Amino acid sequence: MNRMKICIVPNETLRNTDRTVQAVRDAALRLGVKILSVRSAARADALLVLGGDGSVLEAVRAYGALEIPFLACNTGSLGYLTATGPDGVEELLRAFRDGEAVLEARSMLRAQIRRGGNGRALTADWALNDLVLARNDTGRVAGIDLIVDGEEVTTFLCDGLLLATPTGSTAYSLSAGGPLLTPHIHAFIVNVICPHTLTSRPLVLPGETVVTLRVSRAYAPLRYSVDGRVRGELHQGDTVTATTGCRKVQLITFPDRSAFHVMRDKLGWNGTVLPDYAMAPDCAAAPHARSGAGKRKGKAGTR
Repeated sequence: MNRMKICIVPNETLRNTDRTVQAVRDAALRLGVKILSVRSAARADALLVLGGDGSVLEAVRAYGALEIPFLACNTGSLGYLTATGPDGVEELLRAFRDGEAVLEARSMLRAQIRRGGNGRALTADWALNDLVLARNDTGRVAGIDLIVDGEEVTTFLCDGLLLATPTGSTAYSLSAGGPLLTPHIHAFIVNVICPHTLTSRPLVLPGETVVTLRVSRAYAPLRYSVDGRVRGELHQGDTVTATTGCRKVQLITFPDRSAFHVMRDKLGWNGTVLPDYAMAPDCAAAPHARSGAGKRKGKAGTR
């Protein structure tokens, strides 16, 4: 039986990182798991990321092309992309070793910039969360054309426009009023940032859709960023074209850690807590229950 191998990718800027790394090494020793250096990451069965969501995005940027699963341990703040904290690393490593963990395949967006719209395409970028085209330092709005599968849809006067994957639907797009998508949906979001209109709404498009954003009005270059990292500037006439790419990121997690569990745990997402009578199978009983509750409340009020 081959010995499982992992590579630790820590965020050295966070407090207690050395202590967490040592705890992971101790857990790996108990489980019979071999630890490789980052130079040998291509030979690992999993990459264990220590940090927060930013650390996961950085690790995906550096090692995503290797197509090795990521086991993310939250030692940062929110940790939406992480599967556990330091206390649960050993349990998750054991589950992965024993074939009991779940591999979640997350889609990525592939994008390319073209100078002047029809010029040479620059190197492709891959985004696990989002692509953002936004005004830089100037306070004046930008004009961005939206083109979907070759059709000129509309022009937005806005601060910017972003494309988000299902994974990224809980990041910047959420703050900009976008919808939540469960991770396995083959789709992505087009969301406008501060549009100068009352009628703009986010779009959810099929994953195979090809979207082009063209800078049609810019008093200064627009900032183009991928998963929070600035990749360059776009000038008037430049375009960025994106669609769901063939590359996926696999995140290792527990079988009972669903997308809705994470929404409740990390975002405090929930519905309205209804009283018991509202859930009664006999609808006719509900009015009586309400009536009785009202009488009891009225008597209490007259004391």
